Amino acid sequence: MQLIIISHPENFHAEHELLLHLFDAGLESFHLRKPGSSAEDYKRYMDTIPDIYHKHIIIHRHISLYNEYNLKGVHFSSGNKHKTNEFMQEGIQKSISCHSFDELLKLQGFQYAFLSPVFDSISKENYKSRFSEEEITAFFKQNKTDAKVIALGGISSENIEKTLLMGFDGAAVMGTLWNNYITDKNTDKTVNYFIELNRKCRQFVRMY
Repeated sequence: MQLIIISHPENFHAEHELLLHLFDAGLESFHLRKPGSSAEDYKRYMDTIPDIYHKHIIIHRHISLYNEYNLKGVHFSSGNKHKTNEFMQEGIQKSISCHSFDELLKLQGFQYAFLSPVFDSISKENYKSRFSEEEITAFFKQNKTDAKVIALGGISSENIEKTLLMGFDGAAVMGTLWNNYITDKNTDKTVNYFIELNRKCRQFVRMY
């Protein structure tokens, strides 16, 4: 099962150093998402990361930077999915955000899709789950999607195994990981938390 880490929406002290530790600990898919940041902001961020790790990064905004930095892939939303044809190169990973089962069933040409929010969001106030566990489990039992489906929203070490039991192909984590560090300023603790999440994902085989 796949574990994806999404960047904190805002920059914080020692973020880049912590990210390098996460890459060294086995992080394979990092979504760079900084709402409101300019292309120059994104470039400055990328320039702090050694080239060897660029192959693990999926970019959310200013997607033309994909080729400049030789990244892993590009993430799309409803606002820019019309640009997917610009990224037809072999090997590029394309992902997209979805918020309903109908959206998932209509997808073509993406390696995976985020479905959210699965649980009440940790990083966004009043962003509540849109689905019950029973609805999600039934969907995966009854349908096959063209793209793999990744759970997003409120994922933590306490419930990540539950998402995999429902039938997801993996989970994406944001608030629980970064808040762990921002609260304690303890790099080792945060890296060990990531390792625990990754271990729980890797030990699962999709049920449906």
